[in-house]
Amino acid sequence: MAMGSPEVPSNSSPELPLRPREQYNNPRTEQLSMATSTERQTSKPIEMTPPRSEANDSQEKLESVPVNMVDSKKKKKKTTRPKSKRGKNKPTGFEEYNVDAPITPQEYAEGREIYDVRMEDAILRFQKKRRIECDRREIFLKYLQYGGVDISQKMFTGADQRDLKEMDSEDILLARAQTSIAQEQLNLQIDFNAVVKGYLTSYFPYYFNPETEDMVKLATVTIWNFLTYVLYHDVVPEYKANIEEARKSCDIAGKELWKNQHFTAKGPGDFNTACSTLFGGVFFDLYVEDDQWNNSKDDAVRMTNEIARKVVKFALAGAGVDRQAVRFQELANQNALRAMWVEDIDGFEVTSIIFPDDETKEFYQVHAPDLHPVGRMLAKAYRDPGKPNIDLSPEERLQWEEGGAPALEFDFFLEESLLNLCYPGMKVITSVWELNCGFHYFDEVFTAYCSIYTVLANDLMIGWKKPKDLRMGDDHEADETDDQEGKDPKEKETEGDHAVEPRI
Repeated sequence: MAMGSPEVPSNSSPELPLRPREQYNNPRTEQLSMATSTERQTSKPIEMTPPRSEANDSQEKLESVPVNMVDSKKKKKKTTRPKSKRGKNKPTGFEEYNVDAPITPQEYAEGREIYDVRMEDAILRFQKKRRIECDRREIFLKYLQYGGVDISQKMFTGADQRDLKEMDSEDILLARAQTSIAQEQLNLQIDFNAVVKGYLTSYFPYYFNPETEDMVKLATVTIWNFLTYVLYHDVVPEYKANIEEARKSCDIAGKELWKNQHFTAKGPGDFNTACSTLFGGVFFDLYVEDDQWNNSKDDAVRMTNEIARKVVKFALAGAGVDRQAVRFQELANQNALRAMWVEDIDGFEVTSIIFPDDETKEFYQVHAPDLHPVGRMLAKAYRDPGKPNIDLSPEERLQWEEGGAPALEFDFFLEESLLNLCYPGMKVITSVWELNCGFHYFDEVFTAYCSIYTVLANDLMIGWKKPKDLRMGDDHEADETDDQEGKDPKEKETEGDHAVEPRI
């Protein structure tokens, strides 16, 4: 009985070949096929093996066909973009090697038209050309506010996405601007150098309190970069020399600000601490011999009186002059050493630094290897202009104004590690004491200022608003606005020229 074979598909298919349903597990078909084959074998015995049928050949061919299972679709992995494409490592424009591209004559002509309003437009385009991070932006905006620029939020002047699509790039820049300069301040004189010195030396250390050198560089480099941008694009050519001086002030402040922070944290040094412990000052009587009290909130190591005497004696023997050492020994034997607090000063200004020589270092290495070698620092009295005036009688004040103020000079002993942080012109706010044997020492250091320390009243004007007479009401204010709008522009310029010229 010939068995039917399934047709072989012309194209390769991943599905397996199936037998016809009537031949699959059909007992009747199996019995008929077995009976037919038995009759053939009995009726005609053949010794040869019967040839294979075409159905069997086609079945073998079908079984040898490789089966390709359909692979399930793999889920795509979420790949994070590299930092360069996300903008994290994108240049900010404040790098040390960064320079602006050369300006073509066409760009220069466009810049002359753009910078008609000058400083306000320069500020907007500087922020557009630079990628300013959050910390840098806060420092820069405070610098602008310190210079008289309004950085407050513009109320009811926002623009949605539909409005922005209808604007060009210049209109979008103005719509998104946060900084502006008041109309009455456009004709005032600008002192770039005074604002830079006042902001970096007095306002920035107090307001931000930089704890790392990178934060100091963040402020100085940002302002220096902005001044370079103004200078490069020739925004205010009449202030070119003043801007150059302001850039030099940024360089000076960048070197001195971090030294001031270090000196304030590490001062006053072992020698001055020893003198304050023995003769008077903030460290006097802080240490009690055989003290059993344990203060968990204060883990500082106090200097004992025995160690303090050793520090003072070796400093006088190693770095002091003979007159001071002899006088100190005489008064010490008589128990007559006394220290007096110097009044009517806020601190001292460094004039000269004398580092310990090789002979002094060798003396310490041989006789006191556990102590730090000391050098000398010469200074003069300093009065902080940012603090209230000293209370004087009318006669004394007149004498001081005529140049009769006492010019005091000091001679301090200081460790080499602290001398490396000092420089001529450095101002240190602290208490100064004079010992009756001929040398001085200073107490706890409150703060230190740069050599270009400048005090301005600009920080008092931050957030200032023009006072309004509450007795007149809103009608009077509206009348004043109408009067201002009705004035001729030439009259406004005349009023602006005769106005007070604050440093902005």
